[in-house]
Amino acid sequence: MFRTKEKLLLIIISFTFYCGFSQSKQIDSLKLSLTNAKIHDTIKIKNCLNLAGRFGNRSLDSLKKYTLIAIDLSKKNNDFLLDGGYYFMGLYHRDIGEINKAKESYKKAIQLVDSVANKQKFAQILSAYANLLSGTDELDEQISYFTRALKIKESIGDKSKIAITQYNFSNVYRHAGIDTLAIDYLKRAMSNAEASGQKGLKAHILNNLTIFALKNNELEKANTYLMESEKICKEIGSNLLCFNTFLQKGRYLDKLKKIGEAEAAFFTSLEYAKKRGVPQDIMLAHTYLGKHYELFNNPKKAILNFKKAQEQDPANAERIMSPFSYMSWSRAESKLGNYKKSNEYLQKHVKIMDSLSSEKNKKSLANAEAKYQTAKKDKEIATKQLEIKEKETEIQKEKAQNNYMLGAIVFLTIATILLVVLFKQRQKRKNQELLTLRREFQIKTLESLIEGEEKERHRVARELHDGVNGDLAAIKYKLSTLLEMNNNVIKEAITMIDDSCKQVRAISHNLIPPSLENFNLLEATQVYCSNLNEVTQNLEITFQHLGETIEIPKKAEVNAFRIIQELVTNAIRHAEASQIDVQISSRDNAIQITVEDDGKGFDKNNVKSDGIGLSNVQSRVDYLNATTDFISNNQGTSYTIDIDKDKVNGN
Repeated sequence: MFRTKEKLLLIIISFTFYCGFSQSKQIDSLKLSLTNAKIHDTIKIKNCLNLAGRFGNRSLDSLKKYTLIAIDLSKKNNDFLLDGGYYFMGLYHRDIGEINKAKESYKKAIQLVDSVANKQKFAQILSAYANLLSGTDELDEQISYFTRALKIKESIGDKSKIAITQYNFSNVYRHAGIDTLAIDYLKRAMSNAEASGQKGLKAHILNNLTIFALKNNELEKANTYLMESEKICKEIGSNLLCFNTFLQKGRYLDKLKKIGEAEAAFFTSLEYAKKRGVPQDIMLAHTYLGKHYELFNNPKKAILNFKKAQEQDPANAERIMSPFSYMSWSRAESKLGNYKKSNEYLQKHVKIMDSLSSEKNKKSLANAEAKYQTAKKDKEIATKQLEIKEKETEIQKEKAQNNYMLGAIVFLTIATILLVVLFKQRQKRKNQELLTLRREFQIKTLESLIEGEEKERHRVARELHDGVNGDLAAIKYKLSTLLEMNNNVIKEAITMIDDSCKQVRAISHNLIPPSLENFNLLEATQVYCSNLNEVTQNLEITFQHLGETIEIPKKAEVNAFRIIQELVTNAIRHAEASQIDVQISSRDNAIQITVEDDGKGFDKNNVKSDGIGLSNVQSRVDYLNATTDFISNNQGTSYTIDIDKDKVNGN
């Protein structure tokens, strides 16, 4: 049960798995991701839990909204992070006072979480469940859960998480009335919080230290704690932290009898409580405002605030409001002459005090039972340990006998594995050698075919140049001698012979480009494209070079040029294109050749199997150890050849 006693405020901290303060842009980004259909559900679940953690201390409605979305998505995705969803749902039910529902949610989370793989998360849920038992007669269970959580966190070595559990232990001892131990645990928690840089936790610890300082009338200490806590509150802007800080500040100013400043502090605390939206926080703020007004003789405002406090949660008002609140309310009614109501609230004060005394007895009994169970378990453990030692002696004897056999088995196993590995390596090496021989044979075959083709090209080019071209020149000369006759037919014949000579020279140059013989691939391709532009009509052929100068063996240059030549020729013959673009790019060890046209394209699945052109291209690509890719549709055809200089034959 949650109650305040002797003006002590119960403050329970729960740090979520995805806690932290972020900028509004980050929150907006997380919200936006939930509406994006392209983002997978598992990412959305994580983002929902992240948003729930960010809104946990700020907005209960947002906490509930994003938690329910996460749980729904999780159930559709093999319960992915479902433990986190139930953890946050436990926080929500706790903050709205639905304790039984909170317990149920936490227990589901404990059952779902992997306590081995996610130790930190497991410890966090245990701590949250233990916090829920604060102020109840289940002290032994509460301490058990806190102890389990603390052991896990200590094994991980996370000082910030250790500090949280120490803080929780402090609350347990504070509500049991053991102030010395409560303060001791607060100091331990402070040390770990400072070491881990947890400013928010440090401020909550300072607020609890303020409670004890005010109780002991140590006002200078209380002022020091509050100044530091208020500084952190302004820095990080947590609604929960600021609510608690200004509540304690109001109590401190009441002690100094600074009425106006105290009233302002309580109102500030109330504003933060309203921002957070937790009914219990709003109830406490109105309760302390009521006690403040009654203390300084303003009974009407006191009664008004007590009523507002009760309205927040009428069913649980007596459970949450301290007995001293009803005593103060009783005095306020008495000051206004409402003696019947004064007596009514006085009876509530007495009833709650009796209940507290009964609960204290229950706690004492529970504590004694816990100690008894601990002693009993220690005795059982000692007996078990003795039995274990005896069994260990027997096991050692058996181990000594088994070790020899195990050693022999291990030796034989290792020897067998080594033999298998050696055999596989040898077989692999032989297979590799066979593949290498096959590859070399293929390369030599391709070289022979390509060299034969080049020789034939040279022979045909020479015959065209020396034979046909010479004959045409002689015919032209003889016909020229007849021009004096002004015969138009002869003029037309000479013109036709000139055109034929040009075509013969073009064919000869295409077969054996002089630029390729005397210079390099780039110059040969440039000249080739220019020559074709002169002899083709209604077709523009462009050439572009990007990157570095190309330096590869002459055989490789010839094959690359033949590939370009074949692809351009195919485009001229079959594509019905108006534009052909040739591009060669080179960077580091990579050369890329691209030939594109804007023709009618073709279906690569219906290419004739006896097509010599594409077969020649593929043979030369194979010789260069290159890769080819092409796209063809009704908008044109694009060939891309990628050559690795290090893999080119002839290096």
